[in-house]
Amino acid sequence: MPRAPRVTDTFRWRLAMGAVLIAGGYAAWLLIPLVVASDLSPSVKTALAAFLGATPLLTKVIAIALLGQPTINFLRRHSFKLFRRDSGGAD
Repeated sequence: MPRAPRVTDTFRWRLAMGAVLIAGGYAAWLLIPLVVASDLSPSVKTALAAFLGATPLLTKVIAIALLGQPTINFLRRHSFKLFRRDSGGAD
């Protein structure tokens, strides 16, 4: 019977850094009202607010690149277990 590959410390650190990146991307949205209320020129406000608005998408792309193929395989294996129906037992 084939064994699953052992989870290494590098994998754990990459997973933690990816989670922090994604959470930080969403936290960047909280800075948008501060940028809009600032005394910057309208063109700088617009550019900065647009960049902060796109930050969650950008951090997800960076996190996927950082995590690499082993993490993608791990998420594929474990995330679909949440959506499987329990085939045993009556309702």
